[in-house]
Amino acid sequence: MDKNQLKLIQSTSSSKFLPNFILAPILAIVIIFIGQILGFMLFISVEAYISNAALCTALLLTLTCGMSILLMFIWIHFVEKRTFRTLGFYRNNMLINYIKGFIIGLVMFTAVMILMFVTGQAKVSQNPSITVGVLAIPSILIVLPGWLIQGASEEILTRGWLMNVLIVRYNLPFGLIFSSTLFGALHLLNEHVSYIAIINIILVGLFFGLYALKTENLWGACGAHSAWNWAQGSLFGLEVSGNTMDAGSFIQTDLVGADLITGGAFGPEGGLLVSLVLMISIIMVYRLPWKQVLDQQMDA
Repeated sequence: MDKNQLKLIQSTSSSKFLPNFILAPILAIVIIFIGQILGFMLFISVEAYISNAALCTALLLTLTCGMSILLMFIWIHFVEKRTFRTLGFYRNNMLINYIKGFIIGLVMFTAVMILMFVTGQAKVSQNPSITVGVLAIPSILIVLPGWLIQGASEEILTRGWLMNVLIVRYNLPFGLIFSSTLFGALHLLNEHVSYIAIINIILVGLFFGLYALKTENLWGACGAHSAWNWAQGSLFGLEVSGNTMDAGSFIQTDLVGADLITGGAFGPEGGLLVSLVLMISIIMVYRLPWKQVLDQQMDA
């Protein structure tokens, strides 16, 4: 392996089998689909014994997304014959990297909400349909592990594996753009999806991909992804990519502006204010110092 390669790319190069741009996305979709089915089957087998909504949500997220992670691990171990660590889970500073990413995700989504409130596009609900405030804190904390697993699963499949496999097979721009586009396409069947929502999810993918490449690990991207979703559903009480969260939230937010701006029933990810925050974030992470070898690959 070339010692001048980025660590993520160098690690992926150790694989004994790297699928092409046709097989790789098919494999990713199959792993997600089968993982979701297996996880849901496990969930419904115990759902009747759980009365707490937050615990149900956390368990559903953990089982469905956790099974996808397990299947990815099996593929990496038995087919590609490399360790799970090579996806970007290096031990050095892993907690610091994760916390940094988590804070970045929180700041990004909070920036969206500040814009929403300041411009009159959103307001705090005076008649919340879910538990809010201090009483919701136990639920907010209970559901957090589920969001951690959910965010990690999507980053593992689309950034840790797919993006880097395609970078090694082809080049960096192709791997980054292709994996981000597939990430957006995976949300096409979500409730209330719109073309702006898909564009924004592609932009989110570009940000997470660039962030992983910049930091040369997957911890931060996993943290940022999970924090974004947790803040959206469990702190501000909004729909997460079209999915309604009813497990309790710090506040419940009513989106009162135009759907084009706020995202409407899909949630903020379907609106232009998220587009603005994401584009600024992408520019900021891109302008961070690149390694010389990465400059060369971006120019390839």
